[in-house]
Amino acid sequence: MGRLQREPSRSEPRVTPPVRHSATCFFERDPGIAVARRAAAEGVGTFLLMLVATDAGFAVARLAAGSAALILIGSAMATAGALVGLIVAFGEISGGHFNPLITGLQWLTGERPLPCTLSYVAAQCVGSIAGALLAKGLYGGGSAAGSMGATWLAALSEVIASAGLMTVVFSCARSGRKETGPFAVGAWLLAAIVATPSTSYANPAIAMAAVFAAGPITLSPSQALVYVFAEIAGALIALIPVSIAYPRGSAAYRAPVEARVEDGAWSEPLGLDPTRRKN
Repeated sequence: MGRLQREPSRSEPRVTPPVRHSATCFFERDPGIAVARRAAAEGVGTFLLMLVATDAGFAVARLAAGSAALILIGSAMATAGALVGLIVAFGEISGGHFNPLITGLQWLTGERPLPCTLSYVAAQCVGSIAGALLAKGLYGGGSAAGSMGATWLAALSEVIASAGLMTVVFSCARSGRKETGPFAVGAWLLAAIVATPSTSYANPAIAMAAVFAAGPITLSPSQALVYVFAEIAGALIALIPVSIAYPRGSAAYRAPVEARVEDGAWSEPLGLDPTRRKN
């Protein structure tokens, strides 16, 4: 005879597992993740979105010679590209709102609890203000940047460009969205090239090779050196938001890593057991 399963008594509370929205846009995959982590992802995403939107306006206005149509088109392309990349990068962890209207309506329709809603909205507002202030500093409050050369402004621009790119790259990788990674990176680069004063080299190999290139991409040896160090610094800074959103050991991080192991794509820096690698 099979074992009889005990019926729960009426006095025992029924535990309802958290609802998962794995196939739904603008909902995090695991609502059981700490609200602080999810809100941090919203704050970082809104910060980067506002930074690109503001700086794109400065950059296009400088190049468009007062053409309102070109300014509108250039700013729209940069902002849309940044938004696509950031939604793909952070959608798994927070839903990728970056907009209090989305968060607020989810609460109003009963799809998001109030504490999470308040945390998201606060992070979005703080992140957007910080992004606006930093963007204003990059372009000197809207004045033309001119030929920056190897200045602190160019270095700061490359730090931001590299940090944003690496945040998108590693967030996509750790969320397991391998099909959308190239699309998200391309969209982010489109936005960053328009928005950053240095036009977002964000790649030490490209920066060094630009010394030997011709045309607008050319850098002097001193510029290239500054860019390389700035890009390395930006990459290291990117580990902060990535580690908060997708820390090692979390379910969101383990799933794509374990999939790579099963596919025989294990690599030692991940710290996994090499005996699990397929022959």
